[in-house]
Amino acid sequence: DKKGTLYLNVQNNSLIATAQINEPPPTEEQVYEGWFEDSGDASGYSLSVGQFNQNNTLNVNQTMVNPYTYTIFYVTTEPRDDFDLKPADILAATKLAIPFGQ
Repeated sequence: DKKGTLYLNVQNNSLIATAQINEPPPTEEQVYEGWFEDSGDASGYSLSVGQFNQNNTLNVNQTMVNPYTYTIFYVTTEPRDDFDLKPADILAATKLAIPFGQ
């Protein structure tokens, strides 16, 4: 079930990504948040890359030490004023293709 789109571009250590969700959050007290995770045999660390805007779009432009360690991108539904650093319920996820996960 396709929930949205994700476009990734990595050059050297700069990661540029645009994600869009096709539907608004379930309530006005909730927002979407994007995450990268290095799963499998890796650490399982989840890195928040920010909150989606009012158009349900997330733009990421970040320098990372090694962006290719991440294997999954996912979107969670979070409370609007969330102070918990851990991800909540996952709405959508996609496995990142090689060279990610290297």
